[in-house]
Amino acid sequence: MAPLDDRATSPWPGLDKNRPAVEIKRDRIKQLLKALEEDVARLEGSNEGALQDMRSMTNLTEAHFGTWDTAKDVARTTGKAHMKIGVVYQDTIAKYRAAIELLRVAAYNYGDAEQASTTNKAG
Repeated sequence: MAPLDDRATSPWPGLDKNRPAVEIKRDRIKQLLKALEEDVARLEGSNEGALQDMRSMTNLTEAHFGTWDTAKDVARTTGKAHMKIGVVYQDTIAKYRAAIELLRVAAYNYGDAEQASTTNKAG
C-alpha cells in the first residue's frame, strides 16, 4: 500500500479540488421514473402495442393457414414462435421494471447520503 503522502497526490478524481462537483437532480430523476413507469404500464396494458395486444394480433392458428400438411407445419412453427415472442416480451417488461427499481433505489440512496452528510448530528 502506498504511504499516506503518496495517496494524497494521486490522480484520483475525488481529490481534485478543481473538478466540478457531482450533482444529482432528484426532481429530474423523479420525472424520468414517472415516464419510465408510464412506458412499462403501456407495455403491460391492453392498448395497441402492449403484450396483450401483441398476443391477440399475432396468434395464428391452423385455420389461418389451411389443413394441408405444410400449412399444419407452418402453423405449429408460428405457434412456437408466438409463444417465444410472448416470453421475450414478458422478460423485457420484467427487466424494464428491474431497471426502474434500480434507478429508484439509487435516487433514494443518494438522497439519504446527501441528507446524512448535510445534517448536523452533533447539535
